[in-house]
Amino acid sequence: MSAFFGNPMVTTAALPLLLGIVLAVIARPRPALPASSSVLTLAWSALLLFFYWDTLGPPAVPPVAASQKLIYLAFVGIGVGLLPARILSARTAGALAGVAVAAALFWLGWRRISGGALDLQMIAAIVAGALAIIGAAMLMSRTASVPPTVEEPFLAPAAVLATALSGAIISVLGASIVTGQLLGSLAAMTGGWCLVQYVATLRGSAAAPWSKGVEFLLLYANATVLIQVALLAPKANPAALILSPLPMIVAALAHGPLQGLLPGARSLRPLIAGILIAIPAILAILAAIVWAPHGAALGFS
Repeated sequence: MSAFFGNPMVTTAALPLLLGIVLAVIARPRPALPASSSVLTLAWSALLLFFYWDTLGPPAVPPVAASQKLIYLAFVGIGVGLLPARILSARTAGALAGVAVAAALFWLGWRRISGGALDLQMIAAIVAGALAIIGAAMLMSRTASVPPTVEEPFLAPAAVLATALSGAIISVLGASIVTGQLLGSLAAMTGGWCLVQYVATLRGSAAAPWSKGVEFLLLYANATVLIQVALLAPKANPAALILSPLPMIVAALAHGPLQGLLPGARSLRPLIAGILIAIPAILAILAAIVWAPHGAALGFS
């Protein structure tokens, strides 16, 4: 059993996918836990911490290496995500997301920033970090439609899934295996949620939306790990890094144009939204694969 759970494919893909499915099932209509419940936010938080702990180890006191800071940033995301819904209004949540991601960028990269070395990787990291700040703030500042459109509950999850998946591949090909595993777990867990919600949509039900707390928690975790990859993955492709946060911006911008699209094809609209959101991630993955240095996937040159 220990060998089974010690397999990276299990902890990076199979287990988080299964747990994402379980969370989605209990958040369905007539749910054990409503999608807006703080208990469900706590459940997401506990799973997130499990994968951080399993991948990065327990928190170091004090954190010295940048990778040791990630779990502390996860605690920050959980703390904000558990704030009352009246505080996490769209405008406040957007401002909090922007400030929190910007602070994470500075804390993770302050040594490189203060060192003044402005090489290609650092430029790519700054651009990618800025795009992550903008994307997280734009997504969190969205207000729900009344009544909600069929694709709306999928926008933030699709952005997290696309960004995490592309970030995982960029990280592994960039010789940073640990952050690749963590992003892969985030992608798989979110993919399990999306799968159940889309099956419900095909059956004529409404998809359960993420609460603002869960949305903040996963967008923030995603953005901070991606920033870590951009700053410190030694062989990460700069073009891929810059493309990888763009799904968040596309998700924030896609909602308006999609509202009048295919009014009679209800089940297609979440798929179309997902494809649009995934385009920058697909381009990022292609750039990472095409320009991957020899041996980068194994962490050596």
